[in-house]
Amino acid sequence: MLDRDTAWRQGDLLTSDGSLQLGLVESLEDGRFAVVISHDCDIPHPHEPCIEVILADVIGDAREDPQLSHAKNPRRLHLAYDKADGGSMVLELRHAEKRSIPRVEFGQSASRFLEVSLSDESKRTLKQWLAARYGRPAFPNAFENRLAKRVGKRDVKSRIARILAPEARHLVGLFFDLGEQRGIEASDGEPYALSISVAYDAIEGGPSARESAESVVRQLRELFIEAYGPPDVATEIALDACEPVPDTHMTLADLRRVDQWRLEYLSLHGDEHGGFLPDGVAPA
Repeated sequence: MLDRDTAWRQGDLLTSDGSLQLGLVESLEDGRFAVVISHDCDIPHPHEPCIEVILADVIGDAREDPQLSHAKNPRRLHLAYDKADGGSMVLELRHAEKRSIPRVEFGQSASRFLEVSLSDESKRTLKQWLAARYGRPAFPNAFENRLAKRVGKRDVKSRIARILAPEARHLVGLFFDLGEQRGIEASDGEPYALSISVAYDAIEGGPSARESAESVVRQLRELFIEAYGPPDVATEIALDACEPVPDTHMTLADLRRVDQWRLEYLSLHGDEHGGFLPDGVAPA
């Protein structure tokens, strides 16, 4: 039964037998896990007709891809579970693998997989990733078009991706501040005044994270000058500021003023890698 005393929580895994009974997998040897993504409060609520899960693949080497961990990518997530006997198990979740199970069927057939557990930090990551699906900002079309400008063999967005990729494990967000132009379609010749904050993990990353952020800042400044010229003469995007910022110094007021830039349109290493911290969510 899924009543108020249920032990089910968001992030829990179904056993292979339970997944098979619910038709989520075709055999006990399928190798995938069903991850419960319904909110803790929705699981026992009688007016919720379904329990939502995502079918996830086990990552063989049990290591998270830096660009797919900590809710950086809006479509894919590497989520680490702690094993009861030590070590970890990493699952890859994709929004495209979401399933809805009638709550009555779930209550009758689902059983919890108890050999792993989800830490508080990992559960925050899961929540942030789920929220990011619908909370991503939309930038003005004119601004997006100007970021698609080709400089050499690649456009600016692709070059931003290449700058970020080597440093992704230390970064938690790339935040764009367009000020009063945040929702404005600028006319030809009217530049967007842009400020960029490169947020890095100050606690876990330490000095190495700051060095990574500073490297990204230097390269972004060079890229924007190459693509659009110095701020005082730019007619498309004027990069007024670009600074490294420790995540411990970003306030709620800061997050309400800026928007996170997500590179979800780009293809790196054969798949999409994009974004960092979910829009409007403080660093965990």
